[in-house]
Amino acid sequence: MHMHTPLRRIRRFCSRTLLLLPALALLAGPVPASHGAAYQPNQVSAQQTVGLYQNIPGLTSQQMEYGKAAIPKLHYNAQRILRKICALPGVNFDYAKQVIELLGRERFTYEQVLTYEALSSLNTMDIKNGIAGLDTVKAMSFEGGRSFRAFAGMQGVTANQALSMISQLNELDDANNRAAQAFFSIKGMRVDIAQKGLPTLMRLRNNQAKAAEAYAKIPTMDTETMLDGLELIAKLYQDDAWNARCLFTNKSVTARDAWNWLVSYFALPTNVQEAQYDKLDSQQKSILLQALYEGGTEILWKINNLHAVTDQYGYEISEAALNSWSMQQLQAKFNELVPSVRARYSGFASAGRGQAVAILKQATSAARVQTARDLTIANAYAVMAQGSELYDSSFRDIMVPVLQSRIDSRFQGDLLAFLRSIDPGNRLVSDFISSCAQKGKLTVFFPTDAGKQKEILSLVASSAFQNEDSILLFSATLSHLLKVLTPDARSYLIGLMAENSEAENAAFSKLVTVILQYYLQTYPELLGPADRTLISRLIVRHGAVNLDRYQVTPFAEWKQDGRLASVSMFHPDDDGRQSFVSNANLLLSNGYKLTASQQYTIPQMTPALAAEIQRYIGSGLVSLFQAMRNRHFAVAFTKQVNGITIVHTQFVYSDMDNQMEMLDRFVRSGDEMLAQRGHSYWRSEQIIEPLTKLIEENRVSESELRGKQRFLSLGSCGGVKAYTTLTRLFASSVDILASIGTGLAMINDPYNKMFFEIIATNNTNISWKTMAQQSASIFQSDRGQDYLLPGSLTAILHKILDETEQATGSTPRNRFERSRG
Repeated sequence: MHMHTPLRRIRRFCSRTLLLLPALALLAGPVPASHGAAYQPNQVSAQQTVGLYQNIPGLTSQQMEYGKAAIPKLHYNAQRILRKICALPGVNFDYAKQVIELLGRERFTYEQVLTYEALSSLNTMDIKNGIAGLDTVKAMSFEGGRSFRAFAGMQGVTANQALSMISQLNELDDANNRAAQAFFSIKGMRVDIAQKGLPTLMRLRNNQAKAAEAYAKIPTMDTETMLDGLELIAKLYQDDAWNARCLFTNKSVTARDAWNWLVSYFALPTNVQEAQYDKLDSQQKSILLQALYEGGTEILWKINNLHAVTDQYGYEISEAALNSWSMQQLQAKFNELVPSVRARYSGFASAGRGQAVAILKQATSAARVQTARDLTIANAYAVMAQGSELYDSSFRDIMVPVLQSRIDSRFQGDLLAFLRSIDPGNRLVSDFISSCAQKGKLTVFFPTDAGKQKEILSLVASSAFQNEDSILLFSATLSHLLKVLTPDARSYLIGLMAENSEAENAAFSKLVTVILQYYLQTYPELLGPADRTLISRLIVRHGAVNLDRYQVTPFAEWKQDGRLASVSMFHPDDDGRQSFVSNANLLLSNGYKLTASQQYTIPQMTPALAAEIQRYIGSGLVSLFQAMRNRHFAVAFTKQVNGITIVHTQFVYSDMDNQMEMLDRFVRSGDEMLAQRGHSYWRSEQIIEPLTKLIEENRVSESELRGKQRFLSLGSCGGVKAYTTLTRLFASSVDILASIGTGLAMINDPYNKMFFEIIATNNTNISWKTMAQQSASIFQSDRGQDYLLPGSLTAILHKILDETEQATGSTPRNRFERSRG
């Protein structure tokens, strides 16, 4: 029996604290016995700082007393900076007093402290440069500071080189700074090479910088290959750069491979890319298709946002708002469109305001089509393979006509020939066909010839039934496919599935059999008489599975301590801020109280920090979000419901280390829900990578993950693509809400709020079916048709697979290997 009581939470907290105390003791130095009972880290910091201050040459007794009185009043971050000042060559009382007075007025963030420590640790640094560096560091951005520390970490960097580098890094956007961090960290990097590559790195725009970061992070990367590749990356179109970035993150790609892909594909014009694709072998096509599939998020976002004139968040700008804009504002929005479209609407510049609005709307519509036309045929295929994330109009009215025209011209309308040529490894066939079925457009491509239909469905089966992971993903969209197939084609697919149920792999066989049983019990209307007979015989042969067992919830255990708690993670970008504000407003309007979260705040929660957070809370949600990013604190929304304390913590991503610490605290705390918000392409940084590292470093054990059934809310688009990976990472002790298609704040916000409230107001033995019924209002008007709820077929299959592996002692696929997508 798993203990989950207030005592358990206390034990976990105390265990965690006890583990940290030795590290704190080492960092802080010896604690006087007389003060041991009232030990405070800031007191130890002050003692250390006073000690270093008193080592300054030539201090009088009066100057000694000045330091003893002034230093303890400084913030902890200020004391760390002063310790570095006191150790610099040339320091005297006047310099130290000048810095103490400055630090009493100015507040330095933790990141700025780390940056200053890196600067002041350089061998050639003296007191004059050290004091000059304070102003320079104070002006540094969050990412700029990290880039500087990476540069300062190279061997042989002088103080003058470091100080001159700061001004250059301050001019960079965040994406360029992250590229610089990776660039400076390449094995064998020297100061002269870094200075040679920096001008090119500074010229990179948006996705080019992201591609350069991924390129530099390839484990086998060397400085020569990096410099050569940087010149090519600087010439890539934005879409090509994003796709290249996705390919560079493939763990099987070496530095030489990445260079070859740049030279022979990504740096070439689109028409040449088309010709080059045909020359690739099957394995190379699969590698590239996977990159195009992962990179499809950028294209999806772009095409969706061009459904109308929209703002940076993808929300439509009303006609009234456009009519109120100045010509300068309209021109700026027009300039965001691709050059080829702007050239077709050259009359915009001379138009009056009313006419300019009409032209802008027409040009935006044209840009949507042009974006699709500019894709290679392989890229269009990969984007449509995740078509559930495209708006219906984007898929049906934009992508389908474009791809249909390409298939007609290159393959004489033969879908089978197209699939065999573009995707000989059947990497994305089942996803593509399922997407077309889900959007009601399969008949546009599907041949009328019965023989070719069966051959295509054979490819679908080959793609869908490659392994357990592909079956799990296929199960999420199978209903859409069955609904659009003709009875004969449907029976053929059922027959193929029945054949796969006889596989020697017991786990594989059971998954396929359960899928068929589920459809026989839940959707018998989709099956013909012969299909039902075939499935019934299979069930008799293999044995029926009690599917109701997988509707059981962990709510009784959750409610034992009278507390239900969640952590929502937001990325520090525009979309993350929008999601945070949306969610916060909903909670506040429903009676939740906003406070600081000591549990998930990364720095120590001192009275000063608590007061500072309270000021930020009163400054508005946008300012609060920015402060949460910079100061690494978390906030919580709390409410009492039916005697249960509900706590929704909000946490903003800052870096890998802090994210690992947050997830470590989540696992050990006994909290129930983890929610990922924002763009889908941050899922890896927010959950997968940090949790993987925690497991690999043995900071989180499998027994800790299995010791509690948790709930994971994936609010980002296409969460189903990470469903299997995340289920494995949480040792299959997790229930998941995920989207097959577009994640919507209008569903994510109320569902996460209502979820705990339903648990609090119901008895402890309600099932996932009951939860779905009581939250059904959120999904009205088909808004939630693309969501997979806990207790769905896909959820059942994951639980069955884990049971089978546990019972047989078989080793599952690499826990850290991502499933497709």
